Amino acid sequence: MYAYKECEFSIRGKNKGIYFGKIEKDGLRLSIEGSFIVGRFAKKGVLEIHEREAIDWLNGKDLKSDYKGYCILRWGEYFLGCGKGNGKVIKNYVPKDRRLRASSEEIGD
Repeated sequence: MYAYKECEFSIRGKNKGIYFGKIEKDGLRLSIEGSFIVGRFAKKGVLEIHEREAIDWLNGKDLKSDYKGYCILRWGEYFLGCGKGNGKVIKNYVPKDRRLRASSEEIGD
């Protein structure tokens, strides 16, 4: 699913707009951009995580949590994407090509 608004610029390519998310059989799984758009207006389903968890998330790791269902992960003012909790972990959906490439030592942890 793509978010798009008509404008005067010529858009080339197969898809118009930005990738917003995917409609799954059990809910809406937002992209990172979709979580930015929705996150600041969301009243529930937004989980605040700590810096260490944010680094792990951006490295592609699942997070331990008792949360169930789709949620938006936020670290401070940054929305880091959407995950799905099963009551034990939140499954990471950050695409491999968008994951953090630095180790925690390089980041200063």
